[in-house]
Amino acid sequence: MMKAADGKIGTREFFSLVFLSVGIKATDTTPNILFDLGENAAWMMPIFSSFVIGVPFFLLLWLMKKHEKGLIELLFHLFGKYLGGFIGFILFLIIFSGMVIYSRSYIDIVNVMFYPKAPVLLLLFLLLVACSFLIAKRGLEAIGRAAWFIIPITFFILFLLVIAVFHEVNWMQIFPFAGPGFKQVVTGSVTHSSVLGNIILFAALFPFVRSYKTFRLASFLGLGVSCVTITLFIAIYVMVFDYPEIINMAYPYQQLTRIASLGGITTHIESLFLGIWIHAAAIYFAITLYVSAYFFSGALRLDKFEPLLLPFVGLAFLLGIQQDNVFHVTQARNILIEYSSVILIVLPFCLWIADLWKGRLKK
Repeated sequence: MMKAADGKIGTREFFSLVFLSVGIKATDTTPNILFDLGENAAWMMPIFSSFVIGVPFFLLLWLMKKHEKGLIELLFHLFGKYLGGFIGFILFLIIFSGMVIYSRSYIDIVNVMFYPKAPVLLLLFLLLVACSFLIAKRGLEAIGRAAWFIIPITFFILFLLVIAVFHEVNWMQIFPFAGPGFKQVVTGSVTHSSVLGNIILFAALFPFVRSYKTFRLASFLGLGVSCVTITLFIAIYVMVFDYPEIINMAYPYQQLTRIASLGGITTHIESLFLGIWIHAAAIYFAITLYVSAYFFSGALRLDKFEPLLLPFVGLAFLLGIQQDNVFHVTQARNILIEYSSVILIVLPFCLWIADLWKGRLKK
């Protein structure tokens, strides 16, 4: 018997949202940023980052369980109307800026690697307006179901890709094991921990999840599987392309799909990986668009946020076409990752301190 839709999502859907928002970064230009810091040991950085972001997330979960509120409601409850609204607006800027920068980055990948003659304007319009907006406007429940539908296919494709390039792997290329040194690797993991930071921002979606237990389980599963996926693929990039050659390779995942082969007959199968990757990217930006509108409406205490989806996707489209080239996009992305890492790590501790202060005032 089919259950009646209640507007809320369960463990499977929320896990899918987390994985498509975090794990997909193994396939874009994020590894290039990590290679600049960790060199051939960049594959360790997601592991360290998961511990760095996991501690404040544990603290945030404790506060959510105690007050039975999502992130936005916690901001207003513990910080007050004005400070809570200001911090909520800062978080909106983080996730919306990420949507603008990441969407242009994805379009640059498609334009350079697969459709060099297609106008960037058209590709960006198709990704944001014709795909992501149409998914986002149907609500979080529909986004979650679409994400869960594509997750098994995505896992199969990623597994198939690993098998198809396994013959190119040279295990010795991952040495020296610590790369430039553990100190530099750990430091870079801390300053770039917002690579996994969507798990903090997604705490705002707590009211849309069926229970606290569901939210906690799906969050940890999504974060764990995403961390393993990013770590695995960065290690494969190093073992296939070697360091420092990988530094000069703009899109390692797409290059990996081009050398994939399953025997002498099934070569040039990159179109298969491209199709699934584009579908996953469309759902990823639908999630980001939806959460951006929710943060903005929450920061301004608006009653409805769905009408904001169309203006925001239009604004993201206009800002996306202003970027000149992939180098400017990567530079802007690096700056966003560094600054947002500080905010996302510190925020749960500030909420905890505010909660302690309010408790003492009541006593």
